[in-house]
Amino acid sequence: MGKSALRLDTRRALKDGTYPVQVKVGYGTNLYLSTGIYLAPSDWNETLQICIGPGARKINNILGMLLLKINNRIAELMERGIFSTLSSAQLRQMLTDFTLNAPTVKVPSLGEYFDKVIALKTGSTRTSYDQTRKRLTEYCGDLYKVKFPDINYFFLEGWQRALSKYKRNTVSRRLKDLKAVIRYAYENGVEVNPAYLKIDCSAEDDTPLRALPVENMRRIINMELSGRKAMYRDAFLLSFLLVGINPIDLKQLSKDSIVNGRVQYKRAKTGKNYTIKIEPEAKAIIDRYPGKTHLLNFAEKYKTFEQNCNHFLSSVYEGVTLYWARYSWANYAVDLDIPKDTISESLGHRHGAHITGIYIRYSTDKIDAANRAVIDYVYSNAFSN
Repeated sequence: MGKSALRLDTRRALKDGTYPVQVKVGYGTNLYLSTGIYLAPSDWNETLQICIGPGARKINNILGMLLLKINNRIAELMERGIFSTLSSAQLRQMLTDFTLNAPTVKVPSLGEYFDKVIALKTGSTRTSYDQTRKRLTEYCGDLYKVKFPDINYFFLEGWQRALSKYKRNTVSRRLKDLKAVIRYAYENGVEVNPAYLKIDCSAEDDTPLRALPVENMRRIINMELSGRKAMYRDAFLLSFLLVGINPIDLKQLSKDSIVNGRVQYKRAKTGKNYTIKIEPEAKAIIDRYPGKTHLLNFAEKYKTFEQNCNHFLSSVYEGVTLYWARYSWANYAVDLDIPKDTISESLGHRHGAHITGIYIRYSTDKIDAANRAVIDYVYSNAFSN
């Protein structure tokens, strides 16, 4: 585990009876580097690690300078925090070619990491990453030849210019996807160019308002319905009562999703884990639709179920869909002056934070309180409208 040292490799002699002098790289690497110098055993002092034969002074100067350069290179790699992330082949390259700033052998490419990230995504998110990959390929060619250290400011600036023919929100989506892939590679130990941190992913605030006025939400609660119409209304309300759970996640909840009075699930779109307290209003709906295999029995396949729900809702108020439950929850929370951070946390918009168990419990309590406040705001006057 110590520093690098010199040695005479006496395992196999050359035809002239000499053996290669090598640098034994330290720090547990089990790596040996050629020095290009060959000596007879009688010309080498193993204890002092020096040549004692003809031309010893010149040979020892060469070996000493090479060993110093290798040790300095190792110190540099350690200081940059990448020494332990390099494969043996990459480390060998970095310790033999001092002109390199980063290895070029077996270095993960942008294309490889797009594959890794896309494999983790589903639905519209996966489609978005696919589109971003296509636009990048149009810009710079084969992504499997693009290495992360090469994605510098000029690369990024050029790509943004290439995207300028698209709307700002489309550009924002493409930039966010690229930034996410670079961050994923960085978090997996790949050396990246820090220029990606300066990418401006801001979008125009042109998202259409998709929140029901609270009076309309109360009218939906009050509607006298039966059969499938009642089921579609209940699905919409349950999504709202579970802090805007997405329709696909709602439909896929298993019986094991309920733990200690809470719904626990992983969001299909992002893979983020959620835990939502089941308030009495939500429990009443869940109890009406007990499923045999899933938590809820909404009697239809997901796509048909979603389409029928949306058709029913839009017949009540034009343009309303299941997703309005999520936006409505957020807007009512704003009306109640619930802190923006709590709203963001409730909707799962905060990612990648390394937080302690104490903070997780505190955050969950805040979300529970926010959800109860929103439900009270809507339901307290619902039956008087």
